[in-house]
Amino acid sequence: MDTKIEKFLSGMTGEKRELAVIVREIFLSTDKKITETIKWGNLTFVYKGNLAFVYTYKKVDYINVGFLRALELSDPGKLFQGTGKGMRHIKIFSEKDIPKTQLKKWIKEAIKLNDED
Repeated sequence: MDTKIEKFLSGMTGEKRELAVIVREIFLSTDKKITETIKWGNLTFVYKGNLAFVYTYKKVDYINVGFLRALELSDPGKLFQGTGKGMRHIKIFSEKDIPKTQLKKWIKEAIKLNDED
């Protein structure tokens, strides 16, 4: 693991760190083409461009998983939040809040979108 990523994860407290590690594992195991880096001070997943990122704030007890092209992804459960031009996020408070199946679908859709560009 890159030292910048280690530093990012170690900067999170307890459960938030655990949630970020779980999300990271989902991204990296869904498709081996995905790489990770730190951009904008956040854990960012990349494949032919930015796919998604994990971020949080010190005063909240959750992490966010944001997809840069979320408006182009299917969201049958209306899980995405936000008002950005294209980016949307989900809030994850605990492991049970991680929509693992949907997250994997979004990752695959985001990869396909980046392949088409």
